[in-house]
Amino acid sequence: MNRKLLFSLGLVGMAMACPAQKTDHSFLLPTDVPNSYRVLEAPPAERSARFAYDQYRYFWGRALRESPRGQMAYDDCDSSPLGMCRAFSGAMGTALGKEETPELYKLIALVDDDAGWWGTDDAKNRYMRTRPFVYFGEGTCNPADEESLSKNGSYPSGHTAGGYGIALVLAEINVENQDTILRRGMAIGESRVICGYHWQSDVDAGMIVAAGVVARLHADEGFQSQLAKAKEEFARLRKQGKVRRVEVAR
Repeated sequence: MNRKLLFSLGLVGMAMACPAQKTDHSFLLPTDVPNSYRVLEAPPAERSARFAYDQYRYFWGRALRESPRGQMAYDDCDSSPLGMCRAFSGAMGTALGKEETPELYKLIALVDDDAGWWGTDDAKNRYMRTRPFVYFGEGTCNPADEESLSKNGSYPSGHTAGGYGIALVLAEINVENQDTILRRGMAIGESRVICGYHWQSDVDAGMIVAAGVVARLHADEGFQSQLAKAKEEFARLRKQGKVRRVEVAR
């Protein structure tokens, strides 16, 4: 998240000097994606039943931080392209990475920013919802990110939108493992609750954003071209016997 926040601040300065343009960091322009402020309902009011559930989920997640699931949540804090590749390698049944799978790597990197960044900005900036770790005055599973994220809106979860957006696209590429891939994408959002960075309603909204952005991506020629390259790359791996079937762990 830190790299996205810093890069976003840089783009804000650039946008003041020139019209919006596509970059090497995304397929789409900020104006191309569905407007999350218009699409989503407002975050739960503080005295509502939905907010009570948000609080319940916060304490549920906090109790898991010292468990193996808590370690996974800590690992999921890495939202870099390499971090996302590591997160989804198991579910895909093959090692993903810049060297191992360059076309899949590029696809993952760009989808992550379109869904997790552009896709969530409108609602984030409008609501500037306080994050749970700030609300409760407690720490998280990854203190290194606390200062920057305390100044960034909680709703919807950009990390969730990026992770689940990637899952939706990878499930299209690897249909055999689609259940496992989608579950892994959901787990990335769940990890944000465990770490205390997001409320459950932030995560739920992030998944809605992901679905909308991925639908829009399918209308983009650049995405279509990169998706085709990624599918061809994955087909070669399968032909070489480098892809294994992975069942959902329950």
